Amino acid sequence: MGNDLKRRRVVDPAVADILSDLERRQKLAGLPRNLQAKARKDAARHKVGLDLPPRLHDALRQIAEQEHISVSSLVTFYVWKGVEEHRSGAMDLSPYKRVSRCARFEYVIDLAKLENG
Repeated sequence: MGNDLKRRRVVDPAVADILSDLERRQKLAGLPRNLQAKARKDAARHKVGLDLPPRLHDALRQIAEQEHISVSSLVTFYVWKGVEEHRSGAMDLSPYKRVSRCARFEYVIDLAKLENG
């Protein structure tokens, strides 16, 4: 029976952050100046991946095309307005919530209720 056990290197999360930041800065310094500005701008963006129902995604693409804007900026606009309405009490999620089967969340939004009106 061979001993295939290998020691794993444990790095403190704070040290890992410093190292990754250092690596990012070194990569950035190696880029031409015109690409450095773009890389900084891209790094400052907060990208999010969303699971959208196909019908909703198609509707968003159509609206964005009609308005001559990106789908991303359209979704950002809608989300921003939705957050404002929710904070002001103008939006109630209760009718759309159902108990979640996932231990992580108590409720989920029932998208079928939104689609059916």
